[in-house]
Amino acid sequence: MKKIVFLCLMMVFISSLYGQDSIKTVILDSVVIKGKNINLLQFAPSGDNINEKQLQTINSQNVGDAAKFLSGVIVKDYGGLGGIKTVSVRGLSSNHTAILYDGVNLFDNQSGQIDLSKYSLSSISSISLANSQFTPTLPTATSLASANSINIQTKRPEFIENEKIRENLSISYGSFNLFNLNNYMALKLKEKDILTTFINFTSTDGKYPYNLHYGNNQNYQTERLIRKNNDLFSYHLESNYFHIFNKDKELKMKMFYYYSDRGLPANVTLYYQNSKQRLTNKNFFFQDDYTTKINNYWKYKNIIKFDWNYSHYIDPNVFTINGGESDTYIQRFIYMNNAIAFTRFNNIFFTLTNDLSYNNLSSPSTLDDTPKRMCSTTAFVIDSKWKNIFLTADIVHSFSKDYYNNIKDTAKSHFSPFVSIKYKHNDFSTTFFYKNIFRMPTFNELYYRQVGNIYLRPEKTNQFGLSTNYSFNFSNISITPEIDLYYNDVTDKIVAIPQRNIFLWTMLNYGKVKITGIDCKINFNMFSFNSLNVNIKLNYSYQKAIDNDIKSLTYKQNLPYMPQNIFSSILTLDYKQFTLGYTCLFVDQRYSLSENTSANYLAPYSDNGANIKYKTYVIVKNKKINMDFMFSVNNILDKQYEIVKSYPMMGRNYNFKINIEL
Repeated sequence: MKKIVFLCLMMVFISSLYGQDSIKTVILDSVVIKGKNINLLQFAPSGDNINEKQLQTINSQNVGDAAKFLSGVIVKDYGGLGGIKTVSVRGLSSNHTAILYDGVNLFDNQSGQIDLSKYSLSSISSISLANSQFTPTLPTATSLASANSINIQTKRPEFIENEKIRENLSISYGSFNLFNLNNYMALKLKEKDILTTFINFTSTDGKYPYNLHYGNNQNYQTERLIRKNNDLFSYHLESNYFHIFNKDKELKMKMFYYYSDRGLPANVTLYYQNSKQRLTNKNFFFQDDYTTKINNYWKYKNIIKFDWNYSHYIDPNVFTINGGESDTYIQRFIYMNNAIAFTRFNNIFFTLTNDLSYNNLSSPSTLDDTPKRMCSTTAFVIDSKWKNIFLTADIVHSFSKDYYNNIKDTAKSHFSPFVSIKYKHNDFSTTFFYKNIFRMPTFNELYYRQVGNIYLRPEKTNQFGLSTNYSFNFSNISITPEIDLYYNDVTDKIVAIPQRNIFLWTMLNYGKVKITGIDCKINFNMFSFNSLNVNIKLNYSYQKAIDNDIKSLTYKQNLPYMPQNIFSSILTLDYKQFTLGYTCLFVDQRYSLSENTSANYLAPYSDNGANIKYKTYVIVKNKKINMDFMFSVNNILDKQYEIVKSYPMMGRNYNFKINIEL
């Protein structure tokens, strides 16, 4: 805690120095935006989006909690404050969803899935979901080879005329000693050179109370206990460099480092409270993104990325010759994308994109060898427009080969087609898409100790989707309803079942899985009505994910952790200097295992949150400093629930936040 207090004082001191800038500038209404984000959602057959305003309404510190409010998304949360958070979209596994960070794929070896709790909301401008895929002009082939995509878009710098520095500092403190510090800074080095830095620190003891019940009957309360070994300390450092050669050529570079040390609380099934398991994560990556328009017909993009990921798991209560279990896993990933787009006509575009990657995993204590994987993914894309008809089609070729303990027949090759047809007339549009997906098991699923299963077969998925939306626009009101129907047919689906904690899993193949569902979305906006702005986002999803293998003992039963009904809402009211926010999330009943019995039953739950924010400013030496004060309460009804069986979530909790924009 002393380290955190010292860092806070340093941040405040640095901020005060920038507040004493010798440039006497009074803030103006007109703002010159030097960088502009591309809305990737416009390139998707269907999807969902949470904008920066809505992100501020969600009472959360990280992307994992915010993703719960995307349509058709299920977030598995293993412990709340410091728990790992992974996503499942439309009943498909997390590894079927490509997570993009500023349009570039993320890679992570933690449980074979991307942990969205790593990414702080303070540096994020939007989170977008594409059902099937984003198809911008120069996509990465890896993103096209995934069933769904989520793009996390970071903030781009904005400067007032003659301004060289912008800084945003926020500090929050909440229940269970949850402390969070964020500092975002943008520097305009030259007219064409911009540097941004972001620092985030999070700490909590995770000691929240919960009720322990005997058996499955929740009416028999035994005692009130405190969650133990649920602490977290993490920090995230990020820097971005932008060089704009001209309007047709840009270079973006990103450096990212994340560190976390957390306790892994045991499940409470056996009322065991003496867990001493720890997990340490370190993740560093560097990526370079260069885009140029060669001439009126050709565009080119090159991405280079290096990713290093370290995990150290310890359990002193496991007796070994070394006095306890201590496993270290290190993954290295080298990746390059080249994409070129050609257009000869105004209504037909061609894109060829290729990804090459090399991946290895080392763990001297648990692996006899170092598994290696070479991958090549190539996609050819055609986009065309004819009157009100939009057609997108692509063919993706995936090739991979593993090298591990002289295991033979590891080379896999597959062609995956995709087609999307959209009809748009004024404010009405409807889209149909079909997509075939081939997914190799990850190193984690194949080789991790007590987790890996070298006999896993690749997943093969056929997706069908139909989306219809209409936008109603009045003088100062906008209403956009959308309905999506979908059907997913999966062969050899890989399902992860947690064992005795959130680090150790069992990986299984299901022969055949059928997933059907419907997503209903409504966005309502009312602008400047007597100084009142209203934004309402409503999502409802119904899905049925069942084991469809007639030879299976669980034939026609629901897959683990797949609820049939999900409802979420985000309400934001702006009135003068005040902002009121309210969120609601309802998740229907689920089963923790493939056998749909009462012993595996998980009850429905709802989580409601609210916050109020007051905006003001002060003038210091002719410089305007904006200040926000926000008070939040989560789980207003103080209902105990479980997202993962035997991992009770937090009850009612509070948070106070101060945000200063210099």
